[in-house]
Amino acid sequence: MPRKGKTSPSYDPSTDRQTLGRLREEFRSIVNTFCDPRPLLRGSVERLARRCGKKACRCLTGQPHQSTVFVDRSGPRRKLRTVGWAESRRLRKLTQPYRALRRLRARLPGLLLQARACGDRLVAWRLGEGRRRAPAEERP
Repeated sequence: MPRKGKTSPSYDPSTDRQTLGRLREEFRSIVNTFCDPRPLLRGSVERLARRCGKKACRCLTGQPHQSTVFVDRSGPRRKLRTVGWAESRRLRKLTQPYRALRRLRARLPGLLLQARACGDRLVAWRLGEGRRRAPAEERP
């Protein structure tokens, strides 16, 4: 890998231009997702398995009691609310965009680093091209 600011003799700037175009489209898509006006619901639907603690209950030796809960993370503390099957499906659909947005947000730093690296290589290449094409008497 070339050092920062240097390009190898076999460097092809078109690959970095193509990469920057792809990164621009991905960034545009992420920004459009952030600008979506639909409301978000912060939380998740989870299955809990618990033991009740009764001495004669089957959960002590076998399967624990299972329930579906909605974990509301909208406030400063998590709140668990037991939900039925139909409501759990509805809540999953409502919380999915928030989780997708979080994944996209996590992608942004890597996207910007890639764009910066491509830009640095292109600038170094263009500076090298300028030096090669400048007349000898104008060179410092």
